[in-house]
Amino acid sequence: MRVGGSELVSIQLAKILKKNGRDVRFVCLGGGDGDMRERITPQFELECLNCKRTLTALPALTRLMRDRRDACLFSSLEYVSLLALMTGKKFGLPVIVRLPNMPGNVLYSGFTEVKWKVIRWLNRKLLRRARTIIAQTDAMRQQALECYPLREDQVVTLNNPLDQEHVLASAENGDNPFEKGKTHFLTVCNIAYSKGVDILTKAFIQVKKAIPNAVLTIVGRDTTDYGRRLRASLQENADIRFLGFKHNPYPYMRYCDVFVLPSRMEGFPNVLLEAMCFNHPVVSTTCVPVVKKLIRTGENGYFCDIDNSQQLARCMTDAVKLHNIHNHYDLFDEELLLSIFP
Repeated sequence: MRVGGSELVSIQLAKILKKNGRDVRFVCLGGGDGDMRERITPQFELECLNCKRTLTALPALTRLMRDRRDACLFSSLEYVSLLALMTGKKFGLPVIVRLPNMPGNVLYSGFTEVKWKVIRWLNRKLLRRARTIIAQTDAMRQQALECYPLREDQVVTLNNPLDQEHVLASAENGDNPFEKGKTHFLTVCNIAYSKGVDILTKAFIQVKKAIPNAVLTIVGRDTTDYGRRLRASLQENADIRFLGFKHNPYPYMRYCDVFVLPSRMEGFPNVLLEAMCFNHPVVSTTCVPVVKKLIRTGENGYFCDIDNSQQLARCMTDAVKLHNIHNHYDLFDEELLLSIFP
């Protein structure tokens, strides 16, 4: 029940489906406590299976689906999708899976790499059972077809929706959290290696030479050794601020001068879309090809190569000079979504 990109997209898809007459209900494999509850329960029924681990939820999910023979299962979390594919076959229920990341990702090591290899092996065995597989971008769809034994017509590209009304409303009543007289760069992400925060901090040190009053604010959950080591190495730099998780990060997006996405890997950069709602310049790595569609170089921002702190620093410095920005997002196809969930 923690807030994450896949979870927020699932809620937005559910809102659109409900608006169009679909009966949508949420099932949480774990307990009901967490930031997602208040985003779900005002509009949707929520049932919690109270399982401590994903794998142990299989019997409980099986019992639930046994009584829901008219249901369609949807998941955008990889572990849960695998369980849904197992359960759906047993009862003949259609399963729709949304891929959370690029299937060809190789940004793992150690035990995590072993888990990733097991998941990929299971995907090869089970994904073919899905009625529909949703890829967030054309590049993700192509990788899925290359990595897994799937039919061409089984995998569709559905770019993520943007709940602009919610984003703007959430920022409306928030005060300006930034110090006046400074140039504020912002990133919002879980602090993990895949998010490239270490590259951002290296770039920011270079940015400070060109913009002496620059400040970097990092909003996001920090639960990894990577994050703790990074924060420890930067303790003496007062102009780099780690604020931790914020339930409402949108006032920060509203009042920052430049939003930066330094990721090494993304499925679809929803946080970039949200930041663009406020018509400030944005900077991003080309962590996913769709970035080049969202950012118009020299107009609303700049993009650069992954893992290149020098390029990122130049983009950040140049972005400060951009003004009179107007962003409009129109990549989401609502009719395609409704055809997937008839």
